[in-house]
Amino acid sequence: QALARRKLLQTCIVRHITHMLGCRLLLYGLLPLAHAVPEPDPIMDTIDLNATYTAIKRIFARMNLSPKEMAVLIGGGHSSGQNTLEGGTYHGNWMEPKTLMGNAYFQLLAGGHNWCAVKSSDNGNAFFVAKGTAPYIAETEYSPLRKYTGKIPCLETDPKRVFFENIPTVPAKELMYQPGVWHKPSGAAAFLPVDFALNVANETYEHVLKWAFDERLFFKDFQAAWAKLTENGQQLKCPSVNGPLDDPADFNYSAECAALFGADEASYQRLWSNIRSDIKMLFDSSPERCKSIRPTAHRTWDSKGSVCPSSVLRLGFHVSATYDPEADNIGGSSFATFSGPCAMYDGCAGCLQDTQKALQRIQQRYQHLNVSLADVTIFAAGLASTSLSELRLNLMPFHPGRIDPQVADESACKELGDRLPSPAYRTTSKLRDEILAGMLDGDLQNPINPKSSIPKRNSVIV
Repeated sequence: QALARRKLLQTCIVRHITHMLGCRLLLYGLLPLAHAVPEPDPIMDTIDLNATYTAIKRIFARMNLSPKEMAVLIGGGHSSGQNTLEGGTYHGNWMEPKTLMGNAYFQLLAGGHNWCAVKSSDNGNAFFVAKGTAPYIAETEYSPLRKYTGKIPCLETDPKRVFFENIPTVPAKELMYQPGVWHKPSGAAAFLPVDFALNVANETYEHVLKWAFDERLFFKDFQAAWAKLTENGQQLKCPSVNGPLDDPADFNYSAECAALFGADEASYQRLWSNIRSDIKMLFDSSPERCKSIRPTAHRTWDSKGSVCPSSVLRLGFHVSATYDPEADNIGGSSFATFSGPCAMYDGCAGCLQDTQKALQRIQQRYQHLNVSLADVTIFAAGLASTSLSELRLNLMPFHPGRIDPQVADESACKELGDRLPSPAYRTTSKLRDEILAGMLDGDLQNPINPKSSIPKRNSVIV
């Protein structure tokens, strides 16, 4: 155990993560090895978009989601100016601060030019930042490369370029903070490998183009994909409490629903209306943008500034994305939790703990009425998308009826966390045939680069 402790301490120091609570406590000898933080994220110092696309497609297929549904969920989660890459080992923001959740993300992604592959100086992770030379605000105002023109080369994106190596380094401080010219300060304009991977295959890129030109279509497709994602594995579905879908057919208030929430359907609707009001109060008291960062020693569990609509949306996605119908614990919104021993396996080493606890405080007010934390979490996540879009994405479907699973042991928590999608992947030639299974002939822009290595998870931002 002493040897294992020394190895973990060495990893904490080498990876420059002594700010994390687990590493800091280990350094001072206050935390047993069994309660240490999860193993630090692998560093992706090259970018392989083919490998990332095929791996991410396989993960979403496990959740019975199509490439189109995968693309709209990734894009929707990244499209608000209130969302941030912070929370893992990346820095920056997808959109400028005032951007509403909508199709602006796809407008930037379409075409595939004016972005440069860079590495962060603090950890060496590679991703994309705005080139800073285009004549429109989104590409210039928050580019970390503007002041380094001619000093830092640009490995520019291109629709047919899928592999990036020998990537130049940008100071981490430039990625974390840009002062802005016309708008408020923000992180650097940045995209992850998983974002540009949506341009790799025709089966997703055709939808990127459609959503770039038609925001209403994006909202419609996101709403349908979100309902499918968040209801995977849900056994009891009571009537929607957040408005109808285009299809007027909805679930009846069944005997099972009455047994859970009471015989009076009107009281059932009032119950969820009250919960909606409490969630709105949480949003109203939250900052416009929050950084869901990993817990550190100087923060308390109820620290402010780490809970806002974007962190709630992220939590709902992460919980739902653990779904695996073939596993003993199928996970998903009905059978997964990031509380208790699972708190550090939320996909970003505890960055969503504050958000989960804030929703748990709301749920505890209604626990005597059989309201589950799982239901409150998914209800709040759907309302978060409405808030982030300023009601343009309204009436997100939500059917109560989830039950809270028993808290699992740490090994089961790790298994759930390992199912989450990542912002970057690598692959070996040995696994190429397996990963490419199901791809359309000629669908990839280029074959997987033979220099790629073993597939690894990275810190989850999607």
